Amino acid sequence: MFMYLQIYYILTLALVSLGLRITRFQVPSLVVPGTSAVLSCSFDLGRETLYSVKWYRDSEEFFRFFPSLTPQYMAFPAPGIDIDVSKSTSTRVHLRNLTSQSEGRYTCQVSADEPYFGCVQEHRHVVVYVPPESSPRIYGEVAESGDNFTVRCFSAKSRPAANLSWYVNDMLMDSGDTTEVFRHADRLESSAASLHLPLTSSHHQSGVMRVTCSASIADVLTSVSEELLVSRPHENVLELKNVASSVFIRNRKVLFGCFYVLFLSLVYF
Repeated sequence: MFMYLQIYYILTLALVSLGLRITRFQVPSLVVPGTSAVLSCSFDLGRETLYSVKWYRDSEEFFRFFPSLTPQYMAFPAPGIDIDVSKSTSTRVHLRNLTSQSEGRYTCQVSADEPYFGCVQEHRHVVVYVPPESSPRIYGEVAESGDNFTVRCFSAKSRPAANLSWYVNDMLMDSGDTTEVFRHADRLESSAASLHLPLTSSHHQSGVMRVTCSASIADVLTSVSEELLVSRPHENVLELKNVASSVFIRNRKVLFGCFYVLFLSLVYF
């Protein structure tokens, strides 16, 4: 009988504590070194009384709020964690001076006081953005059949890996799911994508086909691109010309620029 009463009591607590819930959890999935970030965790206590709000990076606690204590806020030192306590509250934590060590899984844990002691939590992984040091590179070749063109684009190392898109004469191409991601020993990543297409007259209306590989990383790096010009100056010569790359950064200064010209002639039969 006592065992049944225990089970009933536990189930009752679980049902009542359903009133405690996190209503809004906002943590950026990608951050830029040197900037700030706001971690938000709003909650509804229902019938319960707030006991504490705690924040963790991985398994390490770095901030807590106890309404019954003085002071109510406590910040704990941790690598990559610099808290502006003056801008932090029970529902938000303001991080500043983010570094590569700021990366990790961030958890907001909300606990209720007696008699129900409910507890809810949400988490999200934060990646620290590392920009690529150069624009992507395009390499092209002509297949043995003569009129099939294959190009391959490689992005520079970054974190996270860049998403690659192909454009032919400014038209977005559906190249399928052909992007590969390579992970390197320094924890950076690079991408590679291929494009296969026939060399038709529609591609050379002006005598030149312009192939563009565009790299983007979420909302941080809007576009990094390289263009390849394909022309036929002679009947059996396909000329590939890499032209100046372009870089566009959203809400940030230009991080890099790369300009070069490469001429490559491929003879096919």
